[in-house]
Amino acid sequence: MKQTRYRYIVPGLVLLFSAWVLIVHFSTLPRRFETSNYTHSLPFTLDGKVTFVGPMAYDAGLRVDDRVTSLNGRAAVDESVFIEELSKSRRGDPLLLTIERSSADGGIETASVAIEPVPMPEGISRYLRFGAGLMFSYAMPGFCILLGLWVVFVRPHDYLAWLLMLLLFGLASIGLEGYTGGVVQVFRSVFGSSWSLSMLLFGIYFPEQLKFDRKFPWVKWLFIIPLGFQVAFSVLSQIFGQLGLSMDSINPIYAYYAPISTPINIIAVSLFFTCLGWKSGTSENPDARRRLRLMVVGTMVAMAPSFAIIVYSIVTKARGSFFDVAPSWFAVLALFSMLLFPITMAYVIVVHRAMDVSVVIRQGVQYGLARSGVRVVQLLILLGIGLAVRWTITNYGSDSTTQIAFIVGGVALVPLIDFIAKPLRVWIDKRFFREAYNSEKLLSELSDDVRSIVETGPLLETVATRISDSLHVSRIALMLKVGGKFVPAAMTGYEYQPQADLDSASPIIDELRKGEPLVIYKEDEERLAAFGPDQAVLGVLNSQLLIPIASKNDIVGVISLGPKLSEQPYTPNDIRLLRSVALQAGLALENSRLTEAVAREAAQKERINREIEIAREVQERLFPQDLPKIDGLDYCGSCRPAAGVGGDYYDFFELENGKLGIAIGDVSGKGIGASLMMASLQASLRGQTLHHGDDLSALMSHVNQLVYETSTTNRYATFFYAQYDPSTRRLIYVNAGHNAPYLLREGGKACEILTLNEGGPVVGMLPPMIVEYEQGEITLEPGDVIVGTTDGITEAMDPNENEWGDEAVLAELKSIRHKSPQEMIEHVMAGADRFANGAKQHDDMTIIVVKAI
Repeated sequence: MKQTRYRYIVPGLVLLFSAWVLIVHFSTLPRRFETSNYTHSLPFTLDGKVTFVGPMAYDAGLRVDDRVTSLNGRAAVDESVFIEELSKSRRGDPLLLTIERSSADGGIETASVAIEPVPMPEGISRYLRFGAGLMFSYAMPGFCILLGLWVVFVRPHDYLAWLLMLLLFGLASIGLEGYTGGVVQVFRSVFGSSWSLSMLLFGIYFPEQLKFDRKFPWVKWLFIIPLGFQVAFSVLSQIFGQLGLSMDSINPIYAYYAPISTPINIIAVSLFFTCLGWKSGTSENPDARRRLRLMVVGTMVAMAPSFAIIVYSIVTKARGSFFDVAPSWFAVLALFSMLLFPITMAYVIVVHRAMDVSVVIRQGVQYGLARSGVRVVQLLILLGIGLAVRWTITNYGSDSTTQIAFIVGGVALVPLIDFIAKPLRVWIDKRFFREAYNSEKLLSELSDDVRSIVETGPLLETVATRISDSLHVSRIALMLKVGGKFVPAAMTGYEYQPQADLDSASPIIDELRKGEPLVIYKEDEERLAAFGPDQAVLGVLNSQLLIPIASKNDIVGVISLGPKLSEQPYTPNDIRLLRSVALQAGLALENSRLTEAVAREAAQKERINREIEIAREVQERLFPQDLPKIDGLDYCGSCRPAAGVGGDYYDFFELENGKLGIAIGDVSGKGIGASLMMASLQASLRGQTLHHGDDLSALMSHVNQLVYETSTTNRYATFFYAQYDPSTRRLIYVNAGHNAPYLLREGGKACEILTLNEGGPVVGMLPPMIVEYEQGEITLEPGDVIVGTTDGITEAMDPNENEWGDEAVLAELKSIRHKSPQEMIEHVMAGADRFANGAKQHDDMTIIVVKAI
């Protein structure tokens, strides 16, 4: 809020200064009419100092900076004396001036000069010359100053607006032919000296920086430095003059610059046309090329006659005004054509909106006239107040009370007029239009808002609606890439859903891939023809501007905008803001797609997790749910998968004649695949136990064959199977490549450790014809404990990836061999977790304990 409030302080000061200049300058207009019979009116300012010398006066001996002390014997107190004497003179009567000038020895010398005023020619030539003088001295400066102020007030943050103001003020200073000093002289000196510099910089930077300057930025400083010195010298001379100080210490420095002053200024002005002309032919934006060409042609036509006269005067060393140097008709043409310069600038900038000086976007011209009309009236009233105050000061010089009253009243009216004008503008806006829209603010807010929208539908609807509201665009279509085409995904302003698909390889999309917006001109038939069949799509959408929505290395969408309701073209600022919106929309679309992908992935993961959960429940059912009661045995088993499901397997099941089948295995791999093979292994085992009785070698061979035939080459299982006969206490077994189970047997004071190794290779890896298994046998004694584990137990790892190991597990088992099987299993599992110390379980952990009693 503070930035908005304070950014008008400097423009406001410039406005006050310019208003002061205009008031003072326009106060000389009545005197212009009083001396209209002569080609030269006032050759000196209020303080009597000569500021202009024509050829005849020069030949008579009058010089610039001479001080006029009397005229025809009367004291030259002000211009009124000159006007009265000039009006009384007849054709051929000279004016006798007494002057004072500095002598060679530093003193003051007095001289008399007789000047014969040059009368105006008779006929239409007289009126043309007089009209050209009025236009050049009053209309053009006034128009330039007002246009420059308006642009700066509308775009105070834009450096191009300030350059344009300096350029226009410099042009205005040329027309302020001075017969008054003071503030007008300050304006002429400061802005006149900076005109060439502002022309050069404007040519380089408008509407975008010259490519040559980007590559060689040092070149422009060859002109900026001397022209900047010129401006600094003019400012210092005005400061010294106002303070009554001598310039003797500075003048010698300027003397070194004076010989190159004219060439430098001419080159700088020429570069203005050169830079703009180069851009008008090389700019990639057709809108910019059109505006630049119009500006170049208009300003060249405006300045060409004056430039020719100036060059001629330099070559011939002629002195005086345009009418003294050139034929009258050509001088009149030069003065009138110069007005074309600010008119061209105004037309390109205001009508074609090259600098987007219209901050509030409106439907139609009516609003602009209504709102601007209030400002114009307000400005005219303020100007009238200023003229009235000056008139009071001039005509009531001896009545200080009246002067003070008028001044106080004029100052008091300024805020009162603004107080009345502000609600009037608001009333007009509410009465004839909707609530005022600041397009820049709305589009900037939209650019920020779209970042937080993660759903594609609401995102596109928000973008279309907000752009339509801010720029008053009747039809907007947002097209997204689907497969190999761009199809409408969100539309506003269309009566029905148009069929408007663009192929991803179409000329329009290829053009948009360059990253630049595409402005569509219906009158540019040649360009439209290059789009081929896509012309029909542009017609259906009524497209006037296409903005690409980019994402990474390609475009994912297109924003098609129809004409504005105001029928005004899209400005560079509109396009800049729309590009920002498109950029953020592209990022939001990417986020939306990523969000949707994450949602799909999460849903899929949830589905997989649910399937895994079902598989885990199924696998849980495959483990023994009820343990058959066997005389002389206490046994138990446990499996803890590393994932939801695993490939470890253990089983206890009752056989014929009261025998017990004992199994433990480890399928290669983890997850669903391993669990399926584990189920297949269980089914194969239980099926084979029905046919082979105590011949475990044959049983394991058939299990190997079944697993080999139903699994892939990279699937196999280590497997241990045993049968216990309680009547004989005999345990027969086959170990198919599994970790050999331990048999812990009491041997006096020590614990004897036996391993059950007899068997053969793993099942499922080798063909049945080359695999043989051997059967082992052992008789269990009371107190014997058989412990079988998978490698998930022995290979449990700590955070440093150290394994628990067989020896540590065996030591643990020895210490707890007197506990029950259930307690032993819990103790071993807890010991493995303590060793892991928080490290992730990397393999399934399965253990069985069988204890003879």
